[in-house]
Amino acid sequence: MTLCLRIVFLLQVLVLGCAVAAEPLLLFVSVVPQLEAVRRIGGDAVRVEALVPAGASPEYYRPDARRLVQLSRARALLCIGAPLEKALLPKVRKSFPSVAIIDLRQGMTLRRLTGAEVPEAGHAEEHGHEHAVGEADPHVWLSVKNMLCHAENVAAALCSLDPAGSEGYLARGRAYGEELRRLDERLRRQLSPLQGTAVMVFHPAFGYFLDAYGLEQLTVEQAGKEPGARQLAELLRLAREKQVWAIYVQPQFNDRSARSLAEALGVQLREWDPLPDPYIAGLERMATVLLDAQTGAK
Repeated sequence: MTLCLRIVFLLQVLVLGCAVAAEPLLLFVSVVPQLEAVRRIGGDAVRVEALVPAGASPEYYRPDARRLVQLSRARALLCIGAPLEKALLPKVRKSFPSVAIIDLRQGMTLRRLTGAEVPEAGHAEEHGHEHAVGEADPHVWLSVKNMLCHAENVAAALCSLDPAGSEGYLARGRAYGEELRRLDERLRRQLSPLQGTAVMVFHPAFGYFLDAYGLEQLTVEQAGKEPGARQLAELLRLAREKQVWAIYVQPQFNDRSARSLAEALGVQLREWDPLPDPYIAGLERMATVLLDAQTGAK
């Protein structure tokens, strides 16, 4: 009987030991478009959550105490330059020193915001952010080539955090990178008929995506705010001059002024989400929305 009890005890220890060893790494990313890469490259070895939840804007969102407690238990925060990081990262370093902060932007190409994207740009401190002509556009995830760098950096970060799993991380990283390259090729073919056209959006979030495929971004939002009467009149003139066929609004923002502008122009109002998850399917959906809007305008 004693021998049987010992065997049972040893089996329990082995099972518990395996459970502990198999516990996945808890990781946080800044925004939801990063999730797919970390899930695909990390596989079963990781559990990942986005600091900014789905449906929230990384420009306005501030994590509450409950979210910060969850973050404090993470092995690492994988950053991408989202607007909320500027204020948050110093607090994380001070309050949660055990959470590794890893910047995944190495190798990325940053674009600069233009006057057409941030007209009358200035401070929008009441909203917790600002955009100005010439500043770096933070929406780097809407460039497939930047997200290819992101995938490579995710694989490298996971190898650093869990060297024993390096072989798997690197292999899955290469496979996911190939999917991103094929995505870029498909989007380039699909959107080639639209090259040289202008796209009007509410918030200047889509510049990387539009630049990559030869389109121009125009913005309804003025210095982080909805436009006034004078600005709306100028936007009407610009939209007619550029032959805008639709206005695109983001689910994270109020679309009142964009709706008024679309009605005045007699063009479509379409929803475009700059925070796609899953990422690859989300970018394909963005291209489909663009093409459908042009077809509907003819």
